[in-house]
Amino acid sequence: MRVVRALAASASALLLLLAGFWLLMGESRRAVLAQETGTPDNVFLRKTVVFAAPDLDPEAACQSGSETTIAVVAGAPVFYCYTITNNSGGPITLLSLLDDDGATVVNWTPGPVLQDGQTLTPTLANGLIRTVSVTNTTTSKALWTVEKEGRAYQVASQPTTIRIVNPRIGATLTVGVPSTACSTTTSHNAPITNNAYGQAAHCLTIRNQGDISFTQHLVSIPALGIIEAPLTPPSPTQPNQTLVITYASPLADWSSRLLQSVNVASIVVRAFVTSTAPNGVIAAASSAVTINGPSATIQVKRNVMDRPDRCTDDSTTSGPPGKIVYYCIVIRNTSALTESLKLIPLTVHELADGATGGRVTIADVPVYGGGRITITNQFLAERGLPQILGPVQYRQPGTFSTNVSVTSSNPISGFRATATSNNSVVTIPTPRPPTPTSTPMPLPTWTPLPTWTPVPIPPTWTPAPTWTPIPTWTPSPTVLFFSTPGGAPPTPYPPIGIGGLATPTPEFFTPPGFLDPFAQTATAQALFGFPPPDPFAQTATAQALFGFPPPDPFAQTATAQALFSIESPLTTPQPPLDQVAAPPPPVVITITATPEPTFTSNPALRPIEPPTPLPHNAAGLFRSILTGTVIAFALLGVFGGLFLFLLLTGVLAGISVGNPGTPRYRLVRRVSPGQERLRNSTSSPPSSPPTPSSTAQNDDEWPASLP
Repeated sequence: MRVVRALAASASALLLLLAGFWLLMGESRRAVLAQETGTPDNVFLRKTVVFAAPDLDPEAACQSGSETTIAVVAGAPVFYCYTITNNSGGPITLLSLLDDDGATVVNWTPGPVLQDGQTLTPTLANGLIRTVSVTNTTTSKALWTVEKEGRAYQVASQPTTIRIVNPRIGATLTVGVPSTACSTTTSHNAPITNNAYGQAAHCLTIRNQGDISFTQHLVSIPALGIIEAPLTPPSPTQPNQTLVITYASPLADWSSRLLQSVNVASIVVRAFVTSTAPNGVIAAASSAVTINGPSATIQVKRNVMDRPDRCTDDSTTSGPPGKIVYYCIVIRNTSALTESLKLIPLTVHELADGATGGRVTIADVPVYGGGRITITNQFLAERGLPQILGPVQYRQPGTFSTNVSVTSSNPISGFRATATSNNSVVTIPTPRPPTPTSTPMPLPTWTPLPTWTPVPIPPTWTPAPTWTPIPTWTPSPTVLFFSTPGGAPPTPYPPIGIGGLATPTPEFFTPPGFLDPFAQTATAQALFGFPPPDPFAQTATAQALFGFPPPDPFAQTATAQALFSIESPLTTPQPPLDQVAAPPPPVVITITATPEPTFTSNPALRPIEPPTPLPHNAAGLFRSILTGTVIAFALLGVFGGLFLFLLLTGVLAGISVGNPGTPRYRLVRRVSPGQERLRNSTSSPPSSPPTPSSTAQNDDEWPASLP
């Protein structure tokens, strides 16, 4: 066991000794190589620089490229390409590759062996293609360490340069009147001249303002139909070099397009220039000018019609309330100087009507200079457009003035014109009522109103006077016969009732049983509202109503008995029944009336005193008030009945009591059986009188309530 362990330890010590010896030999060999300097003969290292275009194959570009200096913009990608060739007559070993821009390209330790006559090309796999991006100009070279026959050599490449450039160009577009010299203005007016469109001459100036030469320039002026057109032949420009291109310049075959015929209303012409240089250097610039062409103008005429398919030159109309009208529009293009040249077409027309408030757009209807278009409701209907030109009904009287606003344009050429039409006037006069022809109608026979005697309001009642009693009763009655010249007295004395002055209680609504016909007449007519014809009764009635006892003794008797229900003081009182004795034989005394003597004042004679009113005659006063009330109601009833009779008679007779007017229509005879017609009062009268048959037929149909 010990032997095994001793052998193992000896072996380990031997291995450690061999390893230390190998390291010592390597370090000494490196020291020897490090001390070698120089380049082996016919070993070449080449470094190139290639612009890394987006569509470039790096391996193909690097293997074929030979550029050692390129100009790029800051930050542009660039390929460094490394190629080594061995023509030294023996193999070489490739070790590390360094670039003095501070980068290690490869570090092969040990590296591949390159035989004599072989070349190692750059590929992405072997790492000999390097991509860099710089912002400043950079110059660098590569240093590759190789080993040949135990000796180390360093092979250097030529220097490469990446130059950062600032490409800039300037482009200026000017416009003016046609000329071979360039204009200096950027705006131009080109109206129609001599019945032709105006012209504008453009001039394009390109200036290289950068630090690199451009090899090509591409020009685009879309308004003139120039799209990315190059200069022919190619015209490279050096820094600060200028190119001027007019409509007659030989630098471009498209230069003739720089002379423009302005057939648009207004346009902005823009020019774009793109200049290119090697290694993807590009500069761009642009410029613009403004050109004003001819102006478009229109005239609009608006008319009013009674039909939707007709249009005449009439902008006013009138009619009764409820009139219905249609409008029509005439649009004239007045843009051209003469009607023979159709220089400015207008294809789209926008209408806004003031009467209906409707809007419509009419497209694809060209109206050239000097031409016109007529638009009606039928025109719109044929094209499936809204009919905004009517019908319009005017119901109220008045004057209605409306118009239409029109905008005509050409979207392609930019022409646009707006105008407002004249006012179309519709007059609706205030209707006047027709003058009716009155038909005479017989008026009803007027019954005159009776003359009424006004009944005055009874004054305050004066109590009846106190009556003087009759002298002492004479038991033997004496029958007296009075004879007067000329016959019997007009009114006999009323009889004296039994009981003397006692007042009987009469029935209120029953006339008192008078024996005096004059008093009966006076009382009846006074109570029932008829003026009595008898002068005595009139006197009695008037004084009884006004509260004074009448002086006529007969009237006193009638009034007293009618109004106060008492016996007349002129009658002879009768004694009580129990005191009446057997009547004596009558004594007939004949008294002949003599003429009334003249009365003289005699104190011995006793004057007739007015009767003393009965005290506290409340019943008589109440009867008087009630009698007046009944009379008043009777009068009101008579007047009301008469008024209703007259009103009903006037209505049935066709007379308007309130505010009668002349009837508007009159009835005429029927023209044919089964047909009736109500003619207006303003129509002409019939040419022939009605026949009896028609008159009879009309009488049958006339209402029985009319006269």
